[in-house]
Amino acid sequence: MTRLAPFAAFAAVFLLAGPTFAQDLLPPPPDAPGTVAYNEWLGRSFSEVMLNEADQAKRIEMLNILVAEDYIQHNPLVPEGRQGLIDFIPAIYASMPDARFTLHDVFATEDRVVTRWTWEGTLTGAPLLGIEATGQKLEFDAIDVWTVRDGQLYEHWDQFDWPRAFAQLGVQGMPQVFYDLAAQPADR
Repeated sequence: MTRLAPFAAFAAVFLLAGPTFAQDLLPPPPDAPGTVAYNEWLGRSFSEVMLNEADQAKRIEMLNILVAEDYIQHNPLVPEGRQGLIDFIPAIYASMPDARFTLHDVFATEDRVVTRWTWEGTLTGAPLLGIEATGQKLEFDAIDVWTVRDGQLYEHWDQFDWPRAFAQLGVQGMPQVFYDLAAQPADR
């Protein structure tokens, strides 16, 4: 591999994406694929920019840049592949039209990226995980871990603070400590 190969891949991302990508959707990557800075950009772009985009067409355009087509998903709630994300994310906005994702941290290596973020919204639309909407406020934290391959997010694992979320959504039958903790402000 020549020294210019990573920069050729970097330039190809912009050439394939067209002017809308560079001007309207995502900030430009700070460095070439395969660098820590590029992988931090991938995590930030996914968790802070793409997830907060309400327009599905724009999300798809971003996902086509950020996520490998053969994306491996280890969250059983989300179907495999990039198309799995394309199909899943609209369900969030159908349940919570005011959904917002606040990024707190991004950590990367040359082949991994980790983000820590908060999901907030009000359940006013379609049921979420089978829970009917009654205007419940939701605010809970998550951590994503990805491997990066060829300049795209390739394999994904996540951890959600489901006890806090379920307590806020009114799910009954959990140990009392989860309801008590959900009633307290989160320590972020």
